[in-house]
Amino acid sequence: MATLESGKTSIAFQALVQDLGLEVLVPAERPVLYLLEEPRPLLPLEGALVLFRPEGNLWRYRTASGFLIPSPDPELLDYARREGLGVAAHPPWLRREELAKALALRLFHLGGGMGLVGVLDLLVKLPERPFLEILYQATNLPLARVAPWGEVLGFAGPVPPQHPREPGEGRGWVALEAGEGVLVAYGETEALRQARGLLEVAARILRVRGLERSLDRMREESLGGALLEGLILGEAEPERLFAFGFTEGVEWVLALVEPPGVPGRHRLAEERRREATLELRRRAGTFLDRLGVPYLLTTRGNRLVAMWQVHNPKKEAESLLAALPAGSRLGYSAVHATGEEVQNAYREALIALKAARGGEALSFSSLDPVAFVLLQQSPEDLRALVERYLPLPPKLLRTLEVYMASGSVEEAARALHIHPNTLRYRLKRLEETLGPLSRPEILAQVHLALRARSLLAG
Repeated sequence: MATLESGKTSIAFQALVQDLGLEVLVPAERPVLYLLEEPRPLLPLEGALVLFRPEGNLWRYRTASGFLIPSPDPELLDYARREGLGVAAHPPWLRREELAKALALRLFHLGGGMGLVGVLDLLVKLPERPFLEILYQATNLPLARVAPWGEVLGFAGPVPPQHPREPGEGRGWVALEAGEGVLVAYGETEALRQARGLLEVAARILRVRGLERSLDRMREESLGGALLEGLILGEAEPERLFAFGFTEGVEWVLALVEPPGVPGRHRLAEERRREATLELRRRAGTFLDRLGVPYLLTTRGNRLVAMWQVHNPKKEAESLLAALPAGSRLGYSAVHATGEEVQNAYREALIALKAARGGEALSFSSLDPVAFVLLQQSPEDLRALVERYLPLPPKLLRTLEVYMASGSVEEAARALHIHPNTLRYRLKRLEETLGPLSRPEILAQVHLALRARSLLAG
């Protein structure tokens, strides 16, 4: 079954596939040291197993262990016989990830004498899906990979229903930073301590893989970001959205996201604002990539602009906000289906963002008409409105807010913890400054000024 070559445990191709019950089309004794989830050139990689039919020139794959295919391929079979590579057939209905997982587990079990170095070597070269299964087999600790927004990206073993989202440790668990999320292990304190070294190496591997994925994603996002910026400025053709998956009729929304404010006017504060914006972009890209829909990202100042194909606008916007740093706020447009609407969608998202509070995802469609009208104005105009129609000391201003919200002397008095007669006295003082609150025009002015004050505070 297992053979020892150059001080390293390996498994022959034929023994591995026979152990899984697969049909051997071309036998081979080449060692299988690790798996490749996708075909790729193998010149620098000795002792691999290509899982699926490779593309292009077969000569590039001469250093592989062998191929797994769903049905006989005369060209591939002839090449494999000439080069001494193995070929085995798997059922056409068997999913790729299930096949990769089964192969990885058998490779781990058959090479049970490989030791810690062998396990680490396998983890480094293992495809993403069976990674946790092998680590679970090596440590006997239930494991989970958890995204920053709480979604379980993968698990192995009997894990609990809830998981930590941040690195740390507690009674019966340890969570390690693993790039796009955390790697959480569960078990007794002593077992966690003994496995800590292997877990930290595994988390580092996941961080490196996450960085590689992030770099690949950023290259793609930079192209889309330039197009999105052009569409917002009206300087790009909407038809170009087709290249990024936004075909005519596909519904989408556009969101503007702002990180928590950074106080200060010094250079360090500016650097922190820039870092906060970049973190927004990184996390949003991770979330939208995981969502599996066409999307575009760009930044404008310290804000992030995100446009994505939408299925459930409210749920997806709230989930996106949950994936971002605490205290961020998000405003998103109505649903659109044509590229010509990007400029309008940006304006809608900006209006919604102005009304959103920290930790809130607000839709343009959910804004009331008063807020919609007021948010067309500049902050200076809103402040002028407040100063003109609410020239009141703090106590009377608070009294007015509660009274306008309740509409009843008795209810407002209870909310303010005062006697109704005290409230009536304060209302009389208010009317001396503002005018009779029974007059519709006075009520309209007060209502607009209070809403403007609320929007400015938000």
